[in-house]
Amino acid sequence: MEVKDFLSQFFPEEKDKYSHDGWITFKFPETGYQANLMKGAGQDITQNMTFEIACDSLEELEKVAEKYNTKVDSFLATETANPYRYYYIEVPGPANICKIEINYCEDVAT
Repeated sequence: MEVKDFLSQFFPEEKDKYSHDGWITFKFPETGYQANLMKGAGQDITQNMTFEIACDSLEELEKVAEKYNTKVDSFLATETANPYRYYYIEVPGPANICKIEINYCEDVAT
């Protein structure tokens, strides 16, 4: 339930998608992808999953960082055809099961 509550902050839950008890489905907007949290006998807990969300602006990313009381980190990617600056934050989920990485990229003049 902690992971469900955490992911609900970022992704809409799709109710009644499956009839199985212990399954929770999250939809990823504009992609058609979904993630299912499943509980079952003998299943190992999946850990270290990262969900990535892209922002439309650095200002948007800074607002999200403030909301989650974290700072924006960045690095310069130069080993690409078009160099860019990658800004990001990481929001850790409960028990290291997952985290959310939220980012924004901007081209760098060469």
